Amino acid sequence: MGIRAVIAALSLIGSMLVVQATLPGVAQARCKGADNEITSHLIINEIIAVSEVPVTGTCNENHYYQANFRSHYTGWRASVWVENNGWVGYYGPFGTAWDSYSFNDGASAIPGTAAIHLCLDNGTTWYCGWGDDYNVGNAVNHNIYGTNYGF
Repeated sequence: MGIRAVIAALSLIGSMLVVQATLPGVAQARCKGADNEITSHLIINEIIAVSEVPVTGTCNENHYYQANFRSHYTGWRASVWVENNGWVGYYGPFGTAWDSYSFNDGASAIPGTAAIHLCLDNGTTWYCGWGDDYNVGNAVNHNIYGTNYGF
């Protein structure tokens, strides 16, 4: 193996480590029980539109949840909606920058359990749902959601 090949291989490995260190892991997201994180997405026409990733260690049954989320579309805004004594929305910026949110669950019948769904909007059109199941309309829609528990 020549010196150029070694340098190229080391450069590739280095760039992969930088990307992995700066981007949230794909295997993380909402809680599905204590210490069990799974990926949360809103998928529109088989394309990821919104991602939601919990902060490491948040699935610990202390009833406090914190996560990061973002839109995958320039000019569109992601929002996360949590049923916590009524639906509460957490809005990100218009664009693809990551944002964060957190909440204490003292309102649900089973503490550390909350309905959750993701939305993508451009100020006029809203896509809201969970996974690849969603509604399209001119306002937020809470009809399709998942369950976040174990936080």
